[in-house]
Amino acid sequence: MCEILHIGEQGFTFAILTNTASLLAILYVYRHDFFRLAVHSLTYIRTREKVYQSDFRFVLLLMIGTIPAGVLGFFLKDYIADVTNLFMIGLMLLVTGVALWFIRNVDGAKEEQDVTTKDAILVGIGQAVALFPGISRSGSTIISAVAVGMNRETALRFSFMLYIPVSIGGIVLGIMVFLKEPNKIELIFPYSVAFSLHYV
Repeated sequence: MCEILHIGEQGFTFAILTNTASLLAILYVYRHDFFRLAVHSLTYIRTREKVYQSDFRFVLLLMIGTIPAGVLGFFLKDYIADVTNLFMIGLMLLVTGVALWFIRNVDGAKEEQDVTTKDAILVGIGQAVALFPGISRSGSTIISAVAVGMNRETALRFSFMLYIPVSIGGIVLGIMVFLKEPNKIELIFPYSVAFSLHYV
């Protein structure tokens, strides 16, 4: 898409800022879960009432699961941005698709309250691996979640909710980099077009 819109090599910043559209879509779809987790977690911090503890724990697991991608993205962002080998990108897309095909009939038994810290870390590693072009983030996290025994509903929820903190962190980083661009005014239009295409 960078080539189509003639915006050069702002690959990392471009990907982060346009993926804001994906974040907004996830926040909309899971808006009830998001607000419940946010309100209940804050309530638990304030009151320590047991009824809110499970939601607070789930949020902690999401934060723990975010760490691998945060660390990998911070240290390897320049290398990741330079990965442009179309063969490797296509191969990784194929690998993701094949892995999803193999787990299509797999359904674990773990629900939200059964997810462990180890599970969160392993799924987080799956998300970190997906920073490399060609690997589907949702695909790799769902595969990882199913692999550690989550049922489909929990795997989907954990996968997409896990995107929220890492995406927010990436957006902050992307905006900081974007503000340093010497031709940022010229980039507003193509970035806006790319953002809109996420909803088409």
